[in-house]
Parts: sequence; structure tokens; C-alpha cells
Amino acid sequence: MTSSEPCSRRLFWGAALAASAAAVWLGWGFIESSAPTYDEPVHLASGYLALTAGLPINYKDHPPLAEMWAALPLLRFQLSTLRQSAYWGRLYNYADAFLYSNLVPAERMLNASRRWCLASWTVILVPAILSWAAPSGSVAVAAAAVFCAFCPPLTSNAALVTTDAAAAVFFFLAFLLCARGPRNRRTWLLAGLAIGAALASKFNMVVLPAFVAAGLLGEARLTKRAPMGAGGAALMVLSSALALALAYRFSGLPLYWEGLTQTFERLGQGRSSFLGGAHSVTGSPLYFPAALALKTPLPLLIAGAAGLILRLRKPDADAAWLILPPAAFFALACASKTQIGYRHILPVYPFLIVLAAEGAAWAWARPLWGRPAALALAVWLCLGVLRVHPDHLAYFNELAGGPDNGYAWLVDSNLDWGQGLKELGAELKRRGGPTIYLSYFGVADPSYYGIRYVPVGAVSNVERRDGIAEPRREDPVLLAVSATNRQGVYYADKGAFSWLAARRPAFTAGHSIFLYDLTQDLDGRGRLSALAAASGASPGAVRRLALQ
Repeated sequence: MTSSEPCSRRLFWGAALAASAAAVWLGWGFIESSAPTYDEPVHLASGYLALTAGLPINYKDHPPLAEMWAALPLLRFQLSTLRQSAYWGRLYNYADAFLYSNLVPAERMLNASRRWCLASWTVILVPAILSWAAPSGSVAVAAAAVFCAFCPPLTSNAALVTTDAAAAVFFFLAFLLCARGPRNRRTWLLAGLAIGAALASKFNMVVLPAFVAAGLLGEARLTKRAPMGAGGAALMVLSSALALALAYRFSGLPLYWEGLTQTFERLGQGRSSFLGGAHSVTGSPLYFPAALALKTPLPLLIAGAAGLILRLRKPDADAAWLILPPAAFFALACASKTQIGYRHILPVYPFLIVLAAEGAAWAWARPLWGRPAALALAVWLCLGVLRVHPDHLAYFNELAGGPDNGYAWLVDSNLDWGQGLKELGAELKRRGGPTIYLSYFGVADPSYYGIRYVPVGAVSNVERRDGIAEPRREDPVLLAVSATNRQGVYYADKGAFSWLAARRPAFTAGHSIFLYDLTQDLDGRGRLSALAAASGASPGAVRRLALQ
């Protein structure tokens, strides 16, 4: 593409610093407001054990690198591994004990790792994105910085102890090095390490070596020149294998193949998912297109579409590197039977930001209409993201009706991953701490946030008794329902809570947990009574629902 005013080093690093600081500030607020999400305790415990004892206990679901990276801040604490716990061998229950029964408070442990993940992945990814945009000029770099700073998909996932952000970072770095790096041994070495690190972070990165090989061969056909010699190819393969083996401490490398095999078996079985009122266990080709369209800020999509059109009008090798890898990854995701969150297409976002930056730079070069349009998009982007702060995981754009209407389109890790429990606890405290009926989707401990509750249709991998209480005579009848349960995603009866559609919640925690006051609602109390009895609630908790 034709470059505008070249970007100076001072502008580049100033933009990178400003974008990183803004993204970290937004993510920090999200961290402080959020309870543990569904998989975080497992990732944290597995990472710590892998670091300290060489035991990646979550190896059947995830490689260990991203988990170990997240657990690095825990090395400064005097933690117990709790390997003598009665829950040892039961992954989620053991992880729950590791988090809530250790020598350091749970929130201090988890948030230390979250902040480290947020800061480290942001500081690595933002300059990488800006460097791909830099040849398009200073305006493209500035635009990329704005899009990086206000990108809820990247901010929210980087701020969690999961494997998604790590995979997205290394996926992008591998292609950046191949497309933009000088063609020498150092480039092939670093590209190989990025590939190996991606493989060691998440099993869906198994496609990355094939993608890179296809890109290099395609470039060779397009440019009529060899992209690398045999030495460079060998160096890339060896360095990627070394990175993967190091993550498994060499001797544990067979665990990678075992975990990869079991992951493919699970993916083939499918999993319950929800899209706009429709349920499926085999996936839908519309799921990820809808997730991308509804969970991405519209200014980013608009500018990204403009950049894509510009690239397609004048295709070259650089355009192929920028467009084809995320497009192929996205297409494979659409064909998957396991569709539980847009986080599984997170590697697409860095490429989208580069395209959006180029689209914004193209508009800026047209002063009459382009600059006002670009400024309007920037203001729209910032206000739209700040409007949902600090609940960035629950971000939905205007097409979806905003975060308050997100549950009508997508749930699970798109919106409701258990993170709203902390805000729910704060609201109940303001209401005097009544005992509530709780239908929770997640693994966080409600009692940690002072919640006294009767469990009703909970969906969790953790068995717990703390906090379960009998309703008191003076308590109002309050029902809190996670959005995922509200839509019946993991219930045999998908309409178990459909009767709530005619009722307005008294409060919504993090746009993801709905609190209903049924004190004077005869029909609602009757329906809740049946659900409570079916969930094994105590006779007293069921009788309490009869109007007196």
C-alpha cells in the first residue's frame, strides 16, 4: 500500500506506550470488578504445579505454557500445593481448594496473575500490531494504537488467567515475522520460537505450522523467488520443536500428543451452544460470524472492512499474509462443533486492527470527508467502550442492542463466565444480606462474596456447601440467575427459566447475572418452588416460596 507520512520512532513508541497504558487501565478495572471465571482456577493451579513440581495437571485440555506464564507471580507467595487434599485427582474441585483454601487470599492470588497476564500480553502485542501498520504511515500507527486501546475482546481476554490471549499473541507474531521480518536466520529462529510457543499454549494452534508453510509456499509462487533456504526451514522447525519441548520439560512431551488426541475427540462430540434463541450441540456456520459482528465495536468493523477492500483492490504478498491466515483460522472455527465463545476466534483480532488502521489512514488522507469520518469513528469507539467499563467481557455493540441485550444473542464465555458474582455480592450486601435462590453458572465461591443462598439449577464443575443457607422469615424472595442458565444452555429443559421473560430484573450484575424480586409474585414463586424442589433444595427453602 502507498504510505503516508512515515512514522518516526518517537511517534511509534509514544503511540505504543499510550495504547498499552489505556488498555491496561481498562483491563485493570475489569479485573477488580470480576469474580473468577469458569476455567481460571484450573489454569492457575495447573500452571503453579507445572512450574514448581513439573505436573501440568490440566494437560488433557491445554498445553502448559500459557498456564505457567500466568502462574509466575505466584512464585513470590508461600503457597501450598495441597497435593494431600481429598480433592487431588478431581481437577475442578482441587483447583477450587487451591484457590480458596491456600495460605494467601484467593483474590490476591488470582488478581496478581491476572494483572501480570494483562500487562505482559498487552506490552508484547501492541507494538507488534503497530509495527505491521507502520509502513502505512504515522496516521495508521496512531489509528492502530486507538483500536488496540479500545478493543474489548483483547482487553478482557488478556486480563484473565486463560490460554486464549497467549495463543492469539504468538499466532500473530509468527506471521508478523514471516511477512515483515528480514529474511535471515534470526527471523526464522524467532518465527520458529513463536510457532512453538503457540503450540505450547493452546491445542487449536496445531494448525499454525501448516498455515505458515502454506504462506511461505504461496509467497514463493507469487513472487517467483524462494522464501527461505533449507537452512532457514530447518532452523524454524527445530526452534519450534525446542520451544514446545521446553514447555513440557522434554520428558513430558508425550503429554502433548495425548492431550491433542483427547481434544480432537471432544471437539468431534460437540457441545451445547446458544445463538439468538437457537440451541445446538453440533455448531452453526453462523455462530462465529454473528459473534464477530456483535462482540466487536462497530467502528473497528467499519474501518476494518475499508482496509480489507483496499487490500483486495491491490493484492500482493503482504496482503496475503495479512488476510489469509485469520480468514483460514476463522473458517475452521466456523466448521467446529464446539462453539462456546468468541474467544476461540481471538487470533483474528490483531489482523483486523491492522486492516482497520489502514482503512482509517486512507480516510484521513481525504480531508473533506475522510477526516471528520475518522474522528467520528474514534469518538464513537471510545465512548462505546467506556460505556460498558468495567464489564468488558460483557461488551456487545449497537447491533446487538448493547450489553444489556447481549444475553438474547450469545451467552457462556461471550457474556457470562461467572464473573458477575462479585458485583452480585456487593448488591446483596447493600440490601442487607438476604438469603437468595441462586442459579449460578460458574465455579467461584458465592460465600467468598458474602452470599447466602439456596442453589437452584446450578451449572458448575465444583461441589460446595459453604454459603448454602435456609431463607429467613424476613428475607424477600430473590432469585439470581446467570444468563447462561437463563437461556437453558446446559439444561435438558431449555425453557426452564423462560417464564422470566415476562419479568423485569430488579438488578443486573455485570450484565450477566439477573436478580429478580418475586416477593409478591405468586406465579413466579410457584414456578421457582418447582425448580427448587427439582434441584434438591431443603423442604424449608421450598416451603418458604408459598405466599403467607
